[in-house]
Amino acid sequence: MADSVVPGAGTRHISVEAELAAWSATRPPWQQDVIARLCQQEVFDHAAIGAIADNLVAGEKSAFVPIAAADVPGGTVADDGVYLTALRDLAGVNALAGGQELRFGQDGLTIIYGDNACGKSGYARLLKSAVGARVACEVLGNVFEAGPLAPMAALVDYRVGTSLSEEEWKWPGEANQALRQVHFWDEACGKAYLTTTSELTYRPSALVLLDQLIVICDAASAELGSRLRANAAARTDLPATSAGSPAHAFLARLSKDTTCADIDAACVMSDQDAEDLGALLTEEARLKVSNPAKEKIRLRSLAKDVSLLAEHCDHLATSLSADELGKLQAARGHATEMRAAAALASSHDFEAEPVDGVGSETWRSLWVAAKAFSEAEAYHGHEFPVTGDGSFCVLCQQELSSAGRGRLARFQTFMTDTTERDAAVAEKNLDNLRAAIGGLGDVTPAVQAARAQVAGSEPELAGIAEAYLAAAAKLLAEAGRFADRVIDELPSGLASGPAAQLRARAAELLAAAGAVDAASFQDSLDRLAVQVQVLQSRAALAGSREAVKRETERLRVRARIETAQAGTSTAAITRKATALIKSQVTDLVRDRFTRETEQFRLRRITINPTAGVKGRLKHQPSLMGAAVRRPVTEVFSEGEQTALGLAGFITEVEFDATKSAVVLDDPVTSLDHVRRTLVARRLAELARSRQVVIFTHEVTFVGALVKCAEEAHVAVTERCIQRRGEEIGFCTDKFPWKAKDVPTRLDYLRVELGRLTKDRGTILQEEYEQRCQLWGGFLSETWERAVNLEIVYQVVDRGTSEVRPRQFRILSKITEQDNEEFQAGYGQSSQWAPRHDKDPEINFVAPEPADMETELDRFKQWFDRVKGYKANK
Repeated sequence: MADSVVPGAGTRHISVEAELAAWSATRPPWQQDVIARLCQQEVFDHAAIGAIADNLVAGEKSAFVPIAAADVPGGTVADDGVYLTALRDLAGVNALAGGQELRFGQDGLTIIYGDNACGKSGYARLLKSAVGARVACEVLGNVFEAGPLAPMAALVDYRVGTSLSEEEWKWPGEANQALRQVHFWDEACGKAYLTTTSELTYRPSALVLLDQLIVICDAASAELGSRLRANAAARTDLPATSAGSPAHAFLARLSKDTTCADIDAACVMSDQDAEDLGALLTEEARLKVSNPAKEKIRLRSLAKDVSLLAEHCDHLATSLSADELGKLQAARGHATEMRAAAALASSHDFEAEPVDGVGSETWRSLWVAAKAFSEAEAYHGHEFPVTGDGSFCVLCQQELSSAGRGRLARFQTFMTDTTERDAAVAEKNLDNLRAAIGGLGDVTPAVQAARAQVAGSEPELAGIAEAYLAAAAKLLAEAGRFADRVIDELPSGLASGPAAQLRARAAELLAAAGAVDAASFQDSLDRLAVQVQVLQSRAALAGSREAVKRETERLRVRARIETAQAGTSTAAITRKATALIKSQVTDLVRDRFTRETEQFRLRRITINPTAGVKGRLKHQPSLMGAAVRRPVTEVFSEGEQTALGLAGFITEVEFDATKSAVVLDDPVTSLDHVRRTLVARRLAELARSRQVVIFTHEVTFVGALVKCAEEAHVAVTERCIQRRGEEIGFCTDKFPWKAKDVPTRLDYLRVELGRLTKDRGTILQEEYEQRCQLWGGFLSETWERAVNLEIVYQVVDRGTSEVRPRQFRILSKITEQDNEEFQAGYGQSSQWAPRHDKDPEINFVAPEPADMETELDRFKQWFDRVKGYKANK
């Protein structure tokens, strides 16, 4: 592992392990504990993550032993590689034939050749989708098929690590994480390497420790997130309250800091509040069935009732004033004095009478009753008392004696005496005052109705008036008892009362009635609705005291979980990982990228880190030494961009320690001839350490790949995708003739010659001639390819058109015999080839198999000899 250089007095080196150990000591205790356990290769399952979450929520500190540099695992870590085995059982994909199987070589190069429009791209796109390439593509069904498209399906066979058993994955389906390790390149992916950031898979295990810590932090955060969701699901149903009401504001402020005292103070609904709510609801209901015209009438009627009640209070105030009660007191005193004088007079006149009490109030009542009876019934038309001879007493019904007649005469004189008359007049006056005061308690129906209306519409004002009327009623009773001599203390006069307040309210009501219109009526209804909502919200809140307390406790728990989740942030870990990657990995990556670009003859290009996300370093190519900062895509040609995309792709592949498979679809598209051989050579070299699968329609590129693979001692697996009439996507295990190299062509020619020899006696002459002509043409083309590959292309690089001076000596080794044999062999095979119409005057005779074998042997010996010149140059 590379060391970091720390500036200071002298230069000392700190390893990434030591730096990680020092950084670990700055982390929260629970993370230090996790790091220590990770260094011991401990696995964190769901239960362990749950325990971490429990401790974080409870605020408990973990016990841990700080790690040292020696505790951090070293080296690099890689998963098992993934290798493709086959793509088979396609159904409904593009217009590809069903029942085909495309198998891949398990090592070296698998070259899949196919002409344009043969279905090759359909297989490539399907693999691209299966492995999750960085630029996604849509795999279509057969768009030329009439009716509903058939469901698309395919099977991908693959192998993981050194396992000999194959696994299969049905496409399409949920992403297969194993297949995601396979690298895929096509033109779109290549451009993405230039325009977007890429992420390297190379991770020293010391940095993987941070990756693992991030995973655990994320898992703990997810667990806490799950608890937050459960906490949210347990939210207590709180009462519905109206916006703008104090109750609504209280619930909106509800938090973990809300105390029980706060709740008790807010959840109160007094008896008066309940009474007010009832009155407001009644008034609201009344207004809802009313209208402005009715409201005008109501207000005016109510003003009249209030005014009538004011008049009644005024009348009571006047009638029960101190002055009026003083008159009652004077009348009572005068009546008392007059009666005392009359009593004194009677006491002197009737002392000798046989029965005491003559002249008393009771006796006088009796006298008055007897007088009325005598004058109305007994002696109608005669003044009382009747005392003539033979008269009778109207009381005892006995005939009057002379004594009785004298006694009645004395009584009559007494009753008509001035003293008695004065006493009677005074008492009559007192009785009249008493009756007048008593009459004040008789309330007219109009006043009674007014009191009821005011009580229903103006309860507060009615309460004041009723209290005054109650005081007046009490005073009336007291005045009556005083007049009746039940009590001797005269009560105080009645105060002026609420008459002025009532009149003022009546004036307000009249003014309000005058101002009533549709808008003001609605405003009144709206204000009333707000008052109702405020009290209803207060009532709802008062009835939910315990629910509010439960919700407050839930919020306290939630706050603890949120605090715990905040402690699982990976930002600091990502920053550290990014810093370490930049110091430990970037130079390695940049060096590899530079070497890759140089192999493709790209200059003044480098790779720079862009950002760290979750402990991963992103990078992107950029121009080096440019005076004006511009994107690479605006400066490089199309071919240079393709080559640069390949360089970035291969850089990423080289840092994949899993050595998983690499798939490339037409990697030399838009490349000029200068770079095609360079790409072929690099891919052959790449295939020495991993499975490389290449789709291509370039015959020359196939030849270059085979040649470079041979030079790199890499196995080549041939595959071809062909058409069959209008059907596409048929897979074969061999290249077509035009894509075969010389040794493969030799094998093919020898096999075909054996078949022709076997069939010689069973086929007609015309068919035999046709097969001989075809065989001769193939041999002629093989002579041409041998000259190109083994002589011309050895001296002149076909990719760069450059002369290879060291290979020039090959030409000097070509002997006259070599030339003669080439001329003879090439000439003979050309005569057999169906290149030109045969002269009808010349009778063409097809060669015998023995002649054909002689020519084939001639070519084989010539080819081996010439090819040896290159090895012995």
